[in-house]
Amino acid sequence: MKQNQVRIFVFMSMVVFSLSANTIAPLMTSIQEGFGISVAKSSIIPLINTIGVMTANIVGSFFIAQIGIKNYLSISYLMALVGSTAFVFSENFIILLISVFFIGASTGAAFTSLSTTISHLDKKYQNFGMLNAFFGVGGIIAPMITTYFLSQNLNFRSIYLIYLFLFILLLIYLNTSKMMTNIKYEAIKFLEALNIIKKRLIIFSLLIFLFYSGTEISVITWAGNLFVEMFDYTKEFSSLMISYFWITFTAGRFLTDWLNRKFTELNTIIFSSVLFFISLGLILIFKLPYFFIIVGLAFGPVFPSIQKYANQKLPSREVGMFNGLSFASTGLGAMIISTSMGVIADFNMMLSFSIPYLTFSFIIILSLLLKKNYTK
Repeated sequence: MKQNQVRIFVFMSMVVFSLSANTIAPLMTSIQEGFGISVAKSSIIPLINTIGVMTANIVGSFFIAQIGIKNYLSISYLMALVGSTAFVFSENFIILLISVFFIGASTGAAFTSLSTTISHLDKKYQNFGMLNAFFGVGGIIAPMITTYFLSQNLNFRSIYLIYLFLFILLLIYLNTSKMMTNIKYEAIKFLEALNIIKKRLIIFSLLIFLFYSGTEISVITWAGNLFVEMFDYTKEFSSLMISYFWITFTAGRFLTDWLNRKFTELNTIIFSSVLFFISLGLILIFKLPYFFIIVGLAFGPVFPSIQKYANQKLPSREVGMFNGLSFASTGLGAMIISTSMGVIADFNMMLSFSIPYLTFSFIIILSLLLKKNYTK
C-alpha cells in the first residue's frame, strides 16, 4: 500500500463526498419551489438522508471486515453514482427522496471506509483531524457552488452532474491504480460483535460521538433562532456568523493532529469542551454572537480526537465495525438532541441551550474515564 498516495486520495474523496452531502441543505428552498412542496413536507428530506447514512454505517460495521475496505469504498462510490444520477433526473418527489437516500448512504459508507482506511496506515499518516477537516472544506465550498448555479439561473439538479463526474473519476482511479489493497478479515459474527461492543472503550467512545455530534448539529440548527429571535439580530447577520463558524470549525480540525501530539487526544477533547463552555456562556449571558466563532473552533477537534484515540487502541479487525457504529451514533445523537432542543426552544429558547452544557459535561466525564484506560 502506497501510504502517502492513499492518504491524499482519501482526503480528496472526503471533499467530494462532503460536496455531495452538503449541497442538499442550501438547495432546500429550490427543491421546495421546483417540486411545489411545503416546508413541512420538505422536512422529510434530511430525515431520509440521515436514514441513508445510518443504514450504510450499521450495515458496513458488520460487513466491511469480510467485504474488504477497498470494496466497501467502491460500493460507496457506486451508491453516490446512483444518488447523483437519480437527483439529476428526478422528475417527482419520490425519485428525489430515493436520490437523497442514496446520497446519504454513500456518505455513510464513505465515512466508514475512509476512516478505516486511514486507521490502517502507519501512525504518522493517521491524520484524522485532516480527514475531518477536508469534510469541512467540502462544507464550505458546496454553498458557493450552489450560489453560483442559482445566481446564473442554472437548473439546480445539474450541480450533481459535476459530482457524478468526480465520483466516476475517483472510482476508476481507485480500481485501476495499485495504491491500495483490499484488506479483509474474518467475518465478525453477531455474538462476537456484541462482545466487542461491550468493551468500555467502544461504549464510552460511541457515547462521546453521540453527545458531540448531536450537540454540534443542534447548536448550528438553532443558533439562527437564538440570534434573530432572542438577540434581535438580522437573518443576514445570523447567516454570516454561521459561515464564520464553519471556517473556524474547519480550522480547528486542521489543528487537531497538532493538538493531539501536544496534549494527547483525550486532553484535547477536555480542553475543547471547556473552551466550548466558556464561549457559549459568553454568548448567552452577554448576548454576544461573535463568540459563536470560538464555538466553531472548540467543536472542531472533538470528533477526530476521539476517533483517532479509539481507532489506534482497537485491533485492526474491529476498526471497521467501530467506525460504522460511530457514524451511526452521530445520526442517532442528531435526532435525539436536536429534537429535544427544538421542543424546549418552542417554550424557552435560552433554556434549550442548557442541553449542550449537559451533553458536554458527559463528554468530559467519559473522557476522564477513558484516561483510566478502560479498554475492555
